[in-house]
This record gives sequence, C-alpha cells and structure tokens, in this order.
Amino acid sequence: MSKITDIQPQKRNKNRVNVYVDGEYTLALELLTVMKLGLKIGTEVTEADLAAATEDTEKSVALEKAMNYIARGSKTSLQLRKYLTDKEYAPAVVNYVMDKMKYYGYVDDKAYAEAYARQNSQTKGARRIKQELLQRGINVADAEHFSEQDDETSGENAERLAQRFMRGKSCDIKTLQRLQRYLVSRGYDFDVVNGILRKYKQRATDIPTDIDD
Repeated sequence: MSKITDIQPQKRNKNRVNVYVDGEYTLALELLTVMKLGLKIGTEVTEADLAAATEDTEKSVALEKAMNYIARGSKTSLQLRKYLTDKEYAPAVVNYVMDKMKYYGYVDDKAYAEAYARQNSQTKGARRIKQELLQRGINVADAEHFSEQDDETSGENAERLAQRFMRGKSCDIKTLQRLQRYLVSRGYDFDVVNGILRKYKQRATDIPTDIDD
C-alpha cells in the first residue's frame, strides 16, 4: 500500500497543500480536506482514498465558487448548474453543491421568480417576463403565476414607456410602427399596444386606420 511521504503548503495559496505519495507529487488538496480526512505523513492510502480526497477538495472549491457567483446577483438553479458544469466539475460535485445551496436558501427559484417579476413589472409586459423566467429555468407554473399583471397596471406601464419613446419624435406612421414593434418586444399584449396606438393616431393625419391590424 502506498504512503503519504510529504505534505507541503502551496506558496501562492496557503489554504491548499501539495501531497506527495511514495516520494512523488501526486495531488493538491484543500487544507480542510487534509484535516477532515486525517491525512498526514505516513498515512497509508489507496487509489480510492486519493480519489475520495480529490472529490472532497473539488466540492469545497466548487462550493466557494458558487458562493462567489451568486454574490454578484441572485441565480436560478439552472443558471448555477450551468455555471458549475461549464467549469467542468464532475456531476457528483455539481449535485453536492446544488443540494447545499438549496438547503441553505442561497438558491430559491420561486423567490427568484417573484423578485424578478416585481423588479421588471414596470418596464416589461407579462409575456416578456414569463419568457425570460422560462429561459432562466423557472417552471411553467411559477413563471405564469409571478408574471401575471392586471390589465390596468399593464396598460399604465405600457403608456408610460410609449410616452418616453415618443418624446421629441414626430407622430407619423413610421414612428408609430417603430413604437408598435417596441411595445410588442417589451412583452405587452396586442390589445394594450393597439389601444395606445389609437391614441397617437388621433394626433396625426397621415396614419391609416389599419396600422393596428
């Protein structure tokens, strides 16, 4: 059976050590892994022991990276899983980190959906918000529930965006066509958009009556 013959702290990272087995450098581990597993000079190890130690270190590093990632802004389960997978962590490591982050409440898709919908409700319609939530991995039921907007609020928000868009612009057919595309792209229903367009049509003389068809 092989033996650990030396454990040396890394020069650039005091929280990691280089482990030598049978006189040769074998792997780098987190210091916490070494302490947790009771590894020291003279400890006999198998290939399975070294593999388990490596996985434990990868879990610690991946968990730290996940914490730093969400510190820059809330993430969904899908976003965090993709981030870890792109870092090429093993599936077992990714699943471990995901379980930890969910258990301690650092990743909560329902809370994310509620907050995202609330933060974007004044500048985006329900359709756009729902689409973006689905793209972020929120399930259909929650995406539909949290993206809901009553007609009055949706109309008021769309009207405010239209006023901002039209500020300083002439009320001609090309401008209103651009306004129509803009409001639709923001996720507002066609009924809401066409209602706003009808108001602007009344201010111009060169707008055909079928612009909202």
